Amino acid sequence: MDAQNRLNEEMAERDRAESEKGGGFGYLLFIAAVIFFKPFAEYCIDLYNTLAACVHSLGSLFGF
Repeated sequence: MDAQNRLNEEMAERDRAESEKGGGFGYLLFIAAVIFFKPFAEYCIDLYNTLAACVHSLGSLFGF
C-alpha cells in the first residue's frame, strides 16, 4: 500500500511540474479557440432557428 501511495505522489509531482511548464500557452490557446469558435456557433444556431421557422411556417401553411 505504501508503494502505491509513493508511486501516486511521484506521478502527481511529475504532472504538477509539467503543467507549470506549459500551462499558460494551453490556456491562451483555449481562449483563442473559444473566441474564434463562438461566432461560428452563434451563426449555426441562427441558421437552425431560421430553418426551423421556415419549416414551421410551411407546416402552418399546409395545415399540419
